[in-house]
Amino acid sequence: MNNYCTICNYDISTGSLQDHLHYIRQSIAAGKGSWIVTLNTEMLATSYKEPEYQTLLQSADLIVADGMPLVWASNRKKQCDGITDRTTGVDLVDDLLSQTPVPNFSIIGGVDPQKTLETRFPFALNSCCYLYNEIINMDDKEFNAVVEQFVEQIISNNISIVFLALGVPKQDKLAITLRKHCPNVIYIGIGGTFEILGPDGHRAPHWMQKSGLEWLYRLAKEPKRLWKRYALHYPTGIRMLFKDWAEARKCQT
Repeated sequence: MNNYCTICNYDISTGSLQDHLHYIRQSIAAGKGSWIVTLNTEMLATSYKEPEYQTLLQSADLIVADGMPLVWASNRKKQCDGITDRTTGVDLVDDLLSQTPVPNFSIIGGVDPQKTLETRFPFALNSCCYLYNEIINMDDKEFNAVVEQFVEQIISNNISIVFLALGVPKQDKLAITLRKHCPNVIYIGIGGTFEILGPDGHRAPHWMQKSGLEWLYRLAKEPKRLWKRYALHYPTGIRMLFKDWAEARKCQT
């Protein structure tokens, strides 16, 4: 993936969902590893508050636009080609686990991902070689122990893709750590994807997805769990995008 647009100091791929799926499948066929970040406004806000998190994300092999605000921001920047459409963790998982053959994969995190596999992706069950959805403590001693366990499972089961459903920044910190031990694996941070795709989850109507209102749909469905995220993180991420656009425009004059 060579074409990208720089937004808020992140080089974001301008490719389509299908371009990114092709990249993943080609990488697996070649035995080439990759860490893929699905960037959204919550992550922008986190990186604003934690500069070291931004540095961590910038080391990813591929950054794709998960949120529509990033797509819109790219199309307002004359310094680069606009992003064609967003690539969400939900879309990546849905396609990768629906199309045969399904590569060997593991899931770390998520709320009852086994149930989601059984109800939505039954043909992918045999390819799920390892599933771990207990709480991961980031304390050095416990974290190192669980990483050792993951590495052993990844190697022994010949796993090609690791879906990290832990939320940010935990899933990103785990991805970069696992990549050091198992560099020939695809790591994708997907947040709450398995809850959305599960039997009790719901995806926003297509028109809301395209108009950038999926967050509002999810907030209406789960106000107690999501209100803090959207009230605190979403506005900060949007302000970062406006600031980035304003600075780029200033440089043109």
